Amino acid sequence: MNESSLTLAEVIDAQIRCATTLVTVLDDEHAALTGRSVEALEAACDAKAAAAQQLQRLGDRLQILAGPRRSGAEFEAWLARHPGGEALIAAWRTLIDLARQLADGNRRNGVLLEVREQQVKSALVALSPEPPSTYGRSGYRPNLPQGRVYSRA
Repeated sequence: MNESSLTLAEVIDAQIRCATTLVTVLDDEHAALTGRSVEALEAACDAKAAAAQQLQRLGDRLQILAGPRRSGAEFEAWLARHPGGEALIAAWRTLIDLARQLADGNRRNGVLLEVREQQVKSALVALSPEPPSTYGRSGYRPNLPQGRVYSRA
């Protein structure tokens, strides 16, 4: 899809389709995170990245069409001045609702990822007499408790 040629209504409709797909992908990612399939998780992450990139490109196109940034009511007033304004506003509100669902799904999956990360770190500590050399999101090694020594040779 060439986003640069889309009209305002087409951009919003494409964003709705893309966001709907992304909601499903986040559900798939959640299922993969609670399951045991690394392949399913990789597929969900790849699909999420592709959909997020497309949504970003569509958002960029919308920004070009809309001009200066406007807030909620101001943006809806701007939409109302276009042909089919009421339909545009309804579509925009649908997109806003989908964005809330995406934020909730992403937050839910992020919490699950953090729990899993702590479980893995705890398991590594328990199995190793010395703390493992893992790095956190910041790129620094977190302060981990000392592991237990169960036996020595």
